[in-house]
Amino acid sequence: MGNILEESLFGKQPKQFESINALAKAFSVNYCGSTIIRDSIFSIAENYARKRELTLEVLRYPFKDDELWAFTFVKKGTIFLCINSGLALCKQIFAVAHELYHIHCYAEDIDPSTIASGSLLDSKTADDTAKSQEDLEANAFAGLLLMPDGILDEQIKLYGIAADKISVDDVLILMELFALPYKAVVLRLVENHDISNSKAKELLECDSDYVLERIKLTGKALKWQQNSKDLSYLGSLLDDMEYNKEQELLTESREKSDMEYLEKIRKGFLAEG
Repeated sequence: MGNILEESLFGKQPKQFESINALAKAFSVNYCGSTIIRDSIFSIAENYARKRELTLEVLRYPFKDDELWAFTFVKKGTIFLCINSGLALCKQIFAVAHELYHIHCYAEDIDPSTIASGSLLDSKTADDTAKSQEDLEANAFAGLLLMPDGILDEQIKLYGIAADKISVDDVLILMELFALPYKAVVLRLVENHDISNSKAKELLECDSDYVLERIKLTGKALKWQQNSKDLSYLGSLLDDMEYNKEQELLTESREKSDMEYLEKIRKGFLAEG
């Protein structure tokens, strides 16, 4: 299951990992609250942009490419965050949290160049080797934001999970609670010092087909393995057009041309997928 332990920020740069951990905690206080985030990450990204007075469009399309998780770019002052709705929901959630770190770096002028030139999260970056330092930090940020130390400790205690005897089914319980992929949960257990590297490697050596089989058999975390490919969301573009139509702000010819342009964009995305 790859080199996620060795290639993580925790494994390669422990001091920087602690900095990102502190950042994730501060971010949670200001934008997330103290509850488990899961699919609320979509609204949290929008709330962050609203509070930072950024123009953000979150677009969700079923790109027909399992390797493509998400990408973000800036055009004419608007940040476009595009998520592959054809992926399992847990991957979509992780992808939004990952891209949120890039948006944060842009908003805080830490490094605006990444999404200004376009960032892309694919399977290799999420599961194995990050392409850049910022991607490495974004992966750590996503895990820490979605599975914070304190709440992880609390849930392990509540569910009576014995760290030294943790099994695949125990990991599934945490996947169910936090809506994260299997690898991400195992990595967070290492980062939070709940399990040793050797125990993590043992869990990561499990075949992905076996993990999926256990998910189907137990039903744990099953809902986060579903995709939402039937969902195609064009951000506020459609809402804006409907508002203009209702308020009779545009001529019929302009309404027609706007509708045709929107349909052209939609078909373009689907064709690229």
